[in-house]
Amino acid sequence: MFMSRILLISTFCCALIACGGEDPKPSSDAGAAVDTTVDSGGALDSGAVDTGSVAKDTTKPATPCYVALHCVQDCPKGDAACQSKCGEDTEDSDGAALKDIATCAVDLCKEVSEGTASEQNCAFDKCFDKYDSCGAFGSGATSCVDTVGCVATCSLTDFSCKLECMRNADKAAVTIARDVLVCAASKCGAAADQNALSSCISTECATAVAACVGDAPLGCPDIVQQTAKCTPSSVVNSNNCLGMVMGLADAAGRTAFQSYGTCKDQCTQAVNVVGCWIDKCASQAEACFPSTGSSNCQDLDKCALDDCEGIGGDPDCIKKCIGKGKSTSQDAYLLYEGCMVRNMNTKEAKTVNCMFPYDQSTCVPVIKGQFCGSEAQNCFTDQ
Repeated sequence: MFMSRILLISTFCCALIACGGEDPKPSSDAGAAVDTTVDSGGALDSGAVDTGSVAKDTTKPATPCYVALHCVQDCPKGDAACQSKCGEDTEDSDGAALKDIATCAVDLCKEVSEGTASEQNCAFDKCFDKYDSCGAFGSGATSCVDTVGCVATCSLTDFSCKLECMRNADKAAVTIARDVLVCAASKCGAAADQNALSSCISTECATAVAACVGDAPLGCPDIVQQTAKCTPSSVVNSNNCLGMVMGLADAAGRTAFQSYGTCKDQCTQAVNVVGCWIDKCASQAEACFPSTGSSNCQDLDKCALDDCEGIGGDPDCIKKCIGKGKSTSQDAYLLYEGCMVRNMNTKEAKTVNCMFPYDQSTCVPVIKGQFCGSEAQNCFTDQ
């Protein structure tokens, strides 16, 4: 029998961004999470994925554990047949790894209310090695900072997104990222808004943050680069992404980011937004993006395409490109790239088969036209 109660990662971080021991109430602050108590993806009935009792199809390749894990996450809540099918073609060892995740969650988190964000946090914290054995984490090269930033961009209910972030992390980085996320959940879950959350993370989780950022805490440009990919706070179930990312930044970076953002608010209705930034916010822009070049946003886009495989390319490569631009041009490019990246998993993107590196004749024009018109206009009219 598989188990009567399973988290299967369903939300190893749902609120690892903005929830703690108790599920916090929704905040009116635009940067706060809408709700951190989420559907855990469907509790499995006893025996729902009993991989040992299902005849395996030996004519096709075995399903890796982490693929089966993603599959279960995509099943409708309570659909035991769907969940069972996910585990049919796993190797015995991978089927056992799936069971280990569920058993661990039940044994070590049984005192926590089932189906809550607190339960999900508990399982992720105490059963991390089980997820790791499933191959769910640490199979890529993404840094700790970019992994935390990636998880922060996922909406509260997008469990597959969070799994993918952790899977793409570097093996060493994923453990440190886990420490940051678990600390943020357990110590800062009651934070009322994004500023309170970032302040709490930077102080209460200082050791984990220091290990994550190393000798280079996030500055203002890094905050812009990470938060440009956040799900907008107006979207239902968006996360407290900005507060989480700012928690990795130093005080100077947070201050510069907030000051520049406040100034830019007066330009939202301008016909030439970037021109307004230049006219009204030159000193704040320079404080956030110390200008080292004279390239405009179009030039930065070309550099990213030539050197970094375009939008969504290696963050360090992108940073080298934007370093060639004027302060406001750097900002305009990062906001454009962030909008494009965060919409590459939409149904419109899937319709035109958007996969990195993103095709400039099919994928990019569709996403630009459907979702990022204003960001593109700000970038490509920048002179």
